[in-house]
Amino acid sequence: MTFKERGYTGTRNGLLGFGCAAGLLFLLSGAETLAQEKSTDRAGDACIKQVQDYWMAVSKQDAETAIGMHSPKGVYATNSDGSFHKPLKLSSLEQMKENFATYSSLWKVYYPEAISLSKEVILTRYYLEGLSKSKGNTIPYRTRVTHIWVKENGKWVTRSWHFSAAAYGGVHVTQPSDYRKE
Repeated sequence: MTFKERGYTGTRNGLLGFGCAAGLLFLLSGAETLAQEKSTDRAGDACIKQVQDYWMAVSKQDAETAIGMHSPKGVYATNSDGSFHKPLKLSSLEQMKENFATYSSLWKVYYPEAISLSKEVILTRYYLEGLSKSKGNTIPYRTRVTHIWVKENGKWVTRSWHFSAAAYGGVHVTQPSDYRKE
């Protein structure tokens, strides 16, 4: 049956035009999605760099750089010592410098990942391993970190993080297959 026989006289070109427009919209929406994914990848890459830069600053006891990566609105934290969630904490340069006077550390970030939760919220997760020195005692330390970055005033800053112990004995030994996306 032809278009004319179905009563679509004069609409064939309209339908073809509509089909072409719909196809173009479909292609453009795919391009927009791809652009959003690339943007998300760039934001994720930026936050992974922030993670590495933050722990390097802490290792070097560079309080100004480290505190500059905290949200001025405060940071929610949960520590790996098994204690309860901490209330919102407004960090200060003076407090961080005071902590550095009695505490030092050397940190290395392993297997960082970034997951976009929204346009301005990136979840990073990674393993943090190193040495912690306090009151003359140096101890090895390993933890898993879930770290939330938000974009405030055009800058990615820490808004929340959760550290969970990754003990040295009796735990799963990380294998390369743990990081395959298959």
